[in-house]
Amino acid sequence: MKYLRGIVAWIASLESGSQFRKWVTILVKMAGVFALIGTITWGIVICVGAIEATDFLRDRSERTLAIIGSILTLGINILVGLVLVILFWNRAQKISTLGDETHFTLLPIAVILIRFSGELSFVTLVASGIQALVASIFGSGIPGLLKFLLSDWSMPENIGFITGVIALVVSVISGAIALIAHYFIAELINLLVDMATNLRKVETTLSTEEATSDA
Repeated sequence: MKYLRGIVAWIASLESGSQFRKWVTILVKMAGVFALIGTITWGIVICVGAIEATDFLRDRSERTLAIIGSILTLGINILVGLVLVILFWNRAQKISTLGDETHFTLLPIAVILIRFSGELSFVTLVASGIQALVASIFGSGIPGLLKFLLSDWSMPENIGFITGVIALVVSVISGAIALIAHYFIAELINLLVDMATNLRKVETTLSTEEATSDA
């Protein structure tokens, strides 16, 4: 009987949403750890690959700059990974502390996750733009490769830097648009939740007044 009561209590907790919030919180925290590991690993792969590719550069100074740029890119990846894991954990904490004042348990969690998706998009896009700019300055990555390939053509000498600046501007604008769009959708859902909650309160008040008048 003791185990059966435990099962019944667990099912009741599912109705209240506490168990669901608990598992979502754990999954978000785990995703943050994986994001940190994946970001740092990817940065190491890019750094090692870029350093090995410097053997094909003609000038020694260009190789040195490319190596410095690759190391800076790795540093940016580490910083982005730390920002992501902090963001993941903060959102997980916010989900775990959701109150039970509303019957629409899934919607507040969805609002947090939608905002979180916009924040992730903003961070990753801006970080990609910064990496592109660093690569263009130090002659590594795609901007540096573009400059190397077009060096024999009648193209401006600073074509790589221009490409990096354009990539940064496009990334920042795209990230801002994604962030605003996700926040806008989240606010719409919040509005629907508030309307539904207020409607339920009105119905409860009316039913209470009717019961009092009948008595």
